[in-house]
Amino acid sequence: MAFLSIEFFAFLTIAALVFYAVPAAWRTHYLLAISYLVCATWSPISAIPLLLISLFAFKAGVTIAAASDKARKPLLAASLLVIAGTLVVFKFLDSTENILLPLGLSYYSFKLLSYLLEVYWGEAPATDIVAFLLYPSFFPQIVAGPIQRAPDFLAQVKERFSSPVCPARIEEGFYLILGGLLLKFVLADRLTLFITAIDANPSAYTRTTLALVACCYTLQLYADFAGYTNIALGLGKLFGVDGPPNFAAPFAATTLPEMWRRWHISLTSWIADYIFLPLQMALRDLRQLGLIISVATSMILVGVWHGFTVNFLAFGAYHAFFVCLTALSTGWRKRFFGRSRTTLVAGQMIGIAATFMLMTFSQIFWHLRSWGEAIDRVWHIAGLSPNGSLNVFSLPNNVVNGAIVSMPVILFVGAGCPGLGWIRKPFVIVPSWVCLAFGLLLLSVLHVQSGPGFIYGQF
Repeated sequence: MAFLSIEFFAFLTIAALVFYAVPAAWRTHYLLAISYLVCATWSPISAIPLLLISLFAFKAGVTIAAASDKARKPLLAASLLVIAGTLVVFKFLDSTENILLPLGLSYYSFKLLSYLLEVYWGEAPATDIVAFLLYPSFFPQIVAGPIQRAPDFLAQVKERFSSPVCPARIEEGFYLILGGLLLKFVLADRLTLFITAIDANPSAYTRTTLALVACCYTLQLYADFAGYTNIALGLGKLFGVDGPPNFAAPFAATTLPEMWRRWHISLTSWIADYIFLPLQMALRDLRQLGLIISVATSMILVGVWHGFTVNFLAFGAYHAFFVCLTALSTGWRKRFFGRSRTTLVAGQMIGIAATFMLMTFSQIFWHLRSWGEAIDRVWHIAGLSPNGSLNVFSLPNNVVNGAIVSMPVILFVGAGCPGLGWIRKPFVIVPSWVCLAFGLLLLSVLHVQSGPGFIYGQF
């Protein structure tokens, strides 16, 4: 049963209806069974490590909370080592032996690591094992997040699973699902057609065309991943769970650190809370050197979290360098651009463009998984390799036209849809079912046939 197939949505409809028909005391058990069933249909063997690691984390949390002050730190270290070690081993095997990761391992490992750290820092451990097992296995989030924190999730399960149906939350869930489907199947997949066509023979194209394709990497990834996130959040709302946001207008960011606070938020906030801040506190006596070490460690971890390859390491190191550079130059930039209203606005516009271009360049190493391919592409764009003769208009019209339309729309959405508020005002009197029906009509007419799966599903 493929994610977002017709079979999946038919199953989802029945599962949601039964969920609210089941007595409140059994909803957690029911949803846990559904989550493991969905996981098993996607990847049967993946349910085994999920269950084992979850049971281990539950027992470890209870043990750490009950241990003496002297024993708590060694217990925490051993528990973190088991979970993180499992993730590292599978990531290593994935990169060296081409052994596929168990479904969702990168996401639920970080969920469980943060849970144990919170217990060590004073958060009460989970006592309901069924609710706890649902936390890492909750099927809307297991494929590609977002990475929700345990206290937030468990509190919602306790409160909302015993509450009456909330029509407003369910309606909001439908809107999120529809918006995610439009981002993925109407926009991201059209850029995928464009990107795939040029990546098949990049040396035949001009450096301008390849530079444009590099920009499309960033736009495609945003539309694909933000689309998935909206769908996951919408599915969660159908069962009464509000997940954390993952994007907040990243293309409106004026600096690279700000973009990372707006991009893949559940991962970067996790890194900030559990890696960057503790490390910065430990190294605070080193002042700027301590800041540089903390930032570099955090950004390199963001890179290798995606995979143990040279390209992902380079991706993390590249962002570490520019995030550090941005942090160290903050005072100078404020003085230079803060001299007047005009220079301030100019600085913001320059910042937005520069931030997007910095992210775009790094996406060459993120998108092209071979180091040789990535370096060849950089050399080609920089004019250090022979220039090809083909341009974008050498491609079929439907591929080019789809990309031309998709790019500005994705930029507009990724910048937070500026100015959309006043456009929507005349339509507030339109019934919600009409808006949903119109969105479904657009989806059915404009979606790309046989598009690829979600990019972040592979991590």
